[in-house]
Amino acid sequence: MKVNQSIALVFAFVLSVCTHAQDSGNPTTIDTDKDGLYDNLEVNTHKTDPNVADTDGDGLGDGEEIYDYNTNPLLKDSDGDGLLDGDEVKIHQTNPLAADSDLDGLADKEELNEYNTGVLVKDSDKDGLLDGIEVNTHKTDPNVGDTDEDGLGDGEEIYDYNTNPLLKDSDGDGLLDGQEVNEHKTSALEPDTDRDGLTDGEELERHKTDPNEGDSDGDGLGDGVEVGEHGTNPLLGDTDGDGLSDGEEVNEHKTSALEPDTDRDGLTDGEELERHKTDPNVGDSDGDGLGDGVEVGEHGTNPLLGDTDGDGLSDGEEVNEHKTSALEPDTDRDGLTDGEELERHKTDPNVGDSDGDGLGDG
Repeated sequence: MKVNQSIALVFAFVLSVCTHAQDSGNPTTIDTDKDGLYDNLEVNTHKTDPNVADTDGDGLGDGEEIYDYNTNPLLKDSDGDGLLDGDEVKIHQTNPLAADSDLDGLADKEELNEYNTGVLVKDSDKDGLLDGIEVNTHKTDPNVGDTDEDGLGDGEEIYDYNTNPLLKDSDGDGLLDGQEVNEHKTSALEPDTDRDGLTDGEELERHKTDPNEGDSDGDGLGDGVEVGEHGTNPLLGDTDGDGLSDGEEVNEHKTSALEPDTDRDGLTDGEELERHKTDPNVGDSDGDGLGDGVEVGEHGTNPLLGDTDGDGLSDGEEVNEHKTSALEPDTDRDGLTDGEELERHKTDPNVGDSDGDGLGDG
């Protein structure tokens, strides 16, 4: 009987203790603000307010900050990037512990509020440059792949071609950098790719010459020399059509590349040099008083011989003064050469019997 009474007394004591604990709460397990942290931990360990679930008012509960995100429950902006920890986690999906979540060189707040770039994308415009490098180093637009709209991406300009991503025409030759690289294969850094004295733009847009070939028509004169010095056509090897290339005329023969007949003797420069071997710069190569063209075209005389028929009279004297044949040494066939008649005998080279006595002069 006494044993049963003892058991009853112990049970009553335990029940009393449990009832008291339930009524007053165990101080080690109470979470007054329902933030996931026991009050004693908030007060003694984390220094947070056990009555406020979000002590720092950043949008994350104190327990979330401690257990889920490892952020500071006493700082609204744990990484100091200008964004509340709660906004980073719940709105932007950025890292509340990293000021630059995507490691592109721009703080998360800069990306969101200043540049409107992708806060989780290193290269918002996919041009091969990090957003931060675009903004801070090159001053290009991190949202536009080709800031200067020249046909080359900003990254291409910086890393591949060394052109200026802020200038459409880096070398100032009148062509967009993209046109030079992608269409014409010219240098976007050298205004005169072939170094012929004409800019790439002048060649393509004005003269229609090849900006990659210094001598577009292959005549021995550079395109710039043709246009700037001689006025010849850089697309025609023989501007005046005389059978000689412009380069031959200018560099070798010193003839005009714009006049087919430099000495105006009736023969083209090419005919003189290649067929007759006469001097294209002298109208009367043999100095006989007849122009080379007249000798060849009218009289059939030799423009390289002053006296074609060897009669002692120059071709010019025969044709212009004496009206004798420059091809027949004895015009009147009297047995005396025209020269002998005129210079020695003073007879008429055109009359076989000068004195009419029935006997020939010869």
